[in-house]
Amino acid sequence: MAKKVVIYGYTALGSKIANILNDEKYEILVVDSEQSSLIQASKDGFEIFESTLLNDNDLIEIGIDKDIDTLFCVSYNNKNNLFITLSARNLSKELKIITISKTKSEANKLEIAGATKVLNPNELGAYRIYRYMAKPLMLRVLDDILFSKSDLNISEIYIEHFSLLKGVFLKDMTIHKDFNILLLGIMDKEISDKFIFNTKRINHKIDDGDVLVVVGKNQDLENFSKYINNK
Repeated sequence: MAKKVVIYGYTALGSKIANILNDEKYEILVVDSEQSSLIQASKDGFEIFESTLLNDNDLIEIGIDKDIDTLFCVSYNNKNNLFITLSARNLSKELKIITISKTKSEANKLEIAGATKVLNPNELGAYRIYRYMAKPLMLRVLDDILFSKSDLNISEIYIEHFSLLKGVFLKDMTIHKDFNILLLGIMDKEISDKFIFNTKRINHKIDDGDVLVVVGKNQDLENFSKYINNK
C-alpha cells in the first residue's frame, strides 16, 4: 500500500519533492491556498486541496490524524509553516513533519513546535546538484534520510565549553566511531561559516562554539552529544 504524503505549498521546492516522491510511488496530496499553484499541481497530475491549513478541521479532513505518513511544510509563508507544524503535531504524535527554514532561529522554533526535520532549501539545492554530479549513490542515501526511509539522521552537534573534544584535532578524532557515527565535517564559527569536510584531512583544532556535522541513528547521536559535552 502506497504511503500518503501531504505537501503544503506547491512552491519550486514543493513541486520537486512531489515529483521525486511520485517516482517512488507515494500517494500525494498537494495543499495550497493560491489558485495558480493548485492549477499547476493539478496539471502535473496531483490531487489538490484548497486551504491555508490554519484550521484544525482542514487538517483532520485531509487525514493528518489518521493515514498520512509525512507532511511537508514548504510554503513561502514561514509563520504558516510554523503554525501548521504545531497544529499537526498536536493532532498526531507519529506523523513525520519536514519543513524549511533559512535561519537557525526559525529552525529552533520549528523543532520546538514538533518538526521531525528542518531543512535549509538553499543549501539543500546546491548540495543535491553537487552530489548528483559527483556521488549519485550518496545522493540516494541522502534522499532516503530526507524522506524518512532510513532510521539515520543528519545532525549538528555544538561543542560546548567543557566538551571532551575541546582542543582535539579533527584528524585525530576517533571517539565518534565508538557510537557508530559518521563524521562529515565541522564548521568553525570563529573563522567563518565555511564547512570543513572531514575527508580533506585538515588539521583543525576543535574549540567550543564549533559545530560537528554527523550522521547516525537518533539514539546514537543523542548519546554521543551527551557524552562529548559531559551531560
